[in-house]
Amino acid sequence: MSAQPLRMKRILLIIALLGGLSKANAQLEYIHSAGVGYYHSYLDKYGAIQYWPRLNFLQMGWNGTLSLDTRLSLGYYVEQGTYAEEAYFTTLFPVTINWNMKNGNTRFATEQSGWYIGAGAALHEGWGTYSNYGPYATGGIRFDVGEAPFDINAGYMIDLSGNQSSQINISFNYMLNMYQ
Repeated sequence: MSAQPLRMKRILLIIALLGGLSKANAQLEYIHSAGVGYYHSYLDKYGAIQYWPRLNFLQMGWNGTLSLDTRLSLGYYVEQGTYAEEAYFTTLFPVTINWNMKNGNTRFATEQSGWYIGAGAALHEGWGTYSNYGPYATGGIRFDVGEAPFDINAGYMIDLSGNQSSQINISFNYMLNMYQ
């Protein structure tokens, strides 16, 4: 098979994707949050700070959106008083597609509460100690306290790396650029 037809197919795919993005451009919306979380696995348990950028790419009526999300976390694990004293930084990098409903689905949502669910994949890294990865599921609720928008999230990663260290996490976040 010649490389010419394959090259032409790639060019046509890029043109189609760019054409689709230009039509969806009016729907793209960037939202981000910051907060704290608690992460628990067989290998470690730690608190972390996190930053959560989200790109809404499809709006479904007034109350729903689909978004591409990542919830970046940075924590520090310390184990003392045992035969294996350890201390290291740890990160979790999940990438998910989320279905967002009502509060928080867009920057201008007016509902007092809402929810979301999503799925994707995650990489968990104990710097210099271990690394694991696997499918990741997430879900949460969003609500306003006065004019301040908040989010409570839960996530679960199934470890496929062989470390037998699936991870569960919970977090509390403030949505930064809402209602502007």
